Amino acid sequence: MIQAVLRGMVCLVAMGFAAASAQAQGLDSLRGFNYGTGGGMTVLITNNGFGLGGYYSRAVNDASSFWVEASLGPGKDEQELKLFNRFGGGFVQFKRNYFLMLPVAVGMQRRLFRENIEDNFRPYMQLSGGPTLGWAYPYFDDANGNDRFDEFTEERLGVFSALPQGEMHFGLGGTLALGAYFGLSRRVTQGVRFGYTFTYFFKAVQLLEPAVKPPQHFFGTPSISLTFGRLF
Repeated sequence: MIQAVLRGMVCLVAMGFAAASAQAQGLDSLRGFNYGTGGGMTVLITNNGFGLGGYYSRAVNDASSFWVEASLGPGKDEQELKLFNRFGGGFVQFKRNYFLMLPVAVGMQRRLFRENIEDNFRPYMQLSGGPTLGWAYPYFDDANGNDRFDEFTEERLGVFSALPQGEMHFGLGGTLALGAYFGLSRRVTQGVRFGYTFTYFFKAVQLLEPAVKPPQHFFGTPSISLTFGRLF
């Protein structure tokens, strides 16, 4: 995942310089349109899995935008490994709890190379941060209270059915990213963003069985975000 994010960032930079050296025709009449104000949805891909979110941006000037974003996705430990038994069932080895994360981030986007690149390719850098809500809930019914999953005597709980049994966690996080929007439409926009997202929870979260790994405060992952929005 890290290699994919790094390759994506290098690709964006290369495309930016290539576009800067190209002589596009017939686009000058569109220059000056304010592409910085809009809203839409994001699809997130991280080491933890997939997430969904929404965003709103407000132009501050020709090159900068105020940015607000909220998303929902899973939190996982890098050691989690799903195993399958001879009866076709499966479980994640040593998993103790499910974990959902809902970060709310506020920040700025700064458009790059505005004077040199035509508006059909709009690279930017983004820095954002804010509170994160976490919801940890049991992966299995710990009938004997030993914090270990016995595949044959204890029930593995469903990702939705166990939700009410959870506990709230509070944290702070942030994202540093490089991305780009594509196209000249004044109504819709789409783009891709490569970055690194991190969160620190004040109360540690127990993801794996305590005998395998202690609870953790810090979560960090490379991320790829696909954005689909409408311009105002």
